[in-house]
Amino acid sequence: MTRLLLLFSQLLFFFLLSGTPKLESAGETYRFTSADIAFLKRFTLAALPPLPAAPDNLVADNPRAAALGQRLFFDTRLSVNGQVACASCHQPHKYFTDGLPRSRALGTTRRNAPTILGATHSPWLFWDGRKDSLWSQALGPLQDSNEHGLDRLGLVRIIRQHYRQDFDQLFSNRADWARLKTVLNKRKRTPRLTTRQKAAVNRIVSQVGKAIMAYQRKLKLHPARFDRFVDQLQRDNRNDRLLASLMSADEVAGMRLFMGRANCASCHNGPLFTNYEFHNIGAPEADPENVDLGRYAGVELLQHDAFTCLSAQSDAGVDDCEEMRFLKKQGRELVGAFKTPTLRNVAHTGPYMHAGQFSTLEEVLAHYNRPTPPYYDRKQHPSRPHFDILPLGLDETQITQLIAFLETLSSPMPLNDPLWRAP
Repeated sequence: MTRLLLLFSQLLFFFLLSGTPKLESAGETYRFTSADIAFLKRFTLAALPPLPAAPDNLVADNPRAAALGQRLFFDTRLSVNGQVACASCHQPHKYFTDGLPRSRALGTTRRNAPTILGATHSPWLFWDGRKDSLWSQALGPLQDSNEHGLDRLGLVRIIRQHYRQDFDQLFSNRADWARLKTVLNKRKRTPRLTTRQKAAVNRIVSQVGKAIMAYQRKLKLHPARFDRFVDQLQRDNRNDRLLASLMSADEVAGMRLFMGRANCASCHNGPLFTNYEFHNIGAPEADPENVDLGRYAGVELLQHDAFTCLSAQSDAGVDDCEEMRFLKKQGRELVGAFKTPTLRNVAHTGPYMHAGQFSTLEEVLAHYNRPTPPYYDRKQHPSRPHFDILPLGLDETQITQLIAFLETLSSPMPLNDPLWRAP
């Protein structure tokens, strides 16, 4: 399934949602109809489709590339001060987040670090979707002055010093190394490059991202209590004692609210509890003096990015790049809109929203319950932002039940999985 078809399936899901039982009619806590169970099954990890094809990365599923990518992911030498790795902000013991409102490395970033678990299923990366692949996404922090702080030539120097043999075996870069030998040996940090040398640098830089992507594609989510509960419903939906051992009455009530009256599932749907789309939900503006335009700015960055599916560094053909070819470039609904995050492990991946504006799930649901309209500054915004949510009107008990349900989406930490630690 291409990522365009994946997006279509999400839209189809939303359409089906409107005509599907919303799990609010059961008279007893653990009584579910066959239609209810079929509906819930769509949210389980068992329904997660196979990894999407990656025609822009020929080594995406190469085991040697994944092993190399894991080493790169945990290597602090890939930074200007030798102290920052990808794993500095995507920490395995925090479900590949860092627990900060805004990430800190060489400096402080504008937004926080979303989990990379399940990210390979998303057509767009980062909160504003300014990258269209995991390999391109990996290159952003490496070149960010607040994160790893490397320029492209500096990154290539590090690769030559520590990983040349691995790259030669995987990518056959001998011609590019020969072309770059003179400039890489110069002490000057940024010598003038010829067109061919620039192309060689970009190829090697893209290969760094492609190896890291191969590693990230191997990271797996493990079934949470919610998944085991729905699995038990499918096996035997009459064993109340066993069902109660998997999810409490309050957690089940929260699940019914999530799928029904609270309408959370209209955006947080599917096995990863996200529709991969962008919405402005009126989260407080983190910096009113320099407003974050979200997807509106992300689309602009995409069009000038040197590492997209349509770029010379991509392994894909033009016909493989539907998202970039049909990129939505305008519309007030892009202004201040951010990608719907996965709710998998959400109880352990706060603070919440793109800049950590909310510290707790209670604060998040209080906002959804009585939302404030998006911040608008006509001097900074290109148009008044579109507002995507309506008040929920839930009472305190219902909010507590919703939070209880969200806690059932936490996967067990796979302490013995070698992919979840430095090699």
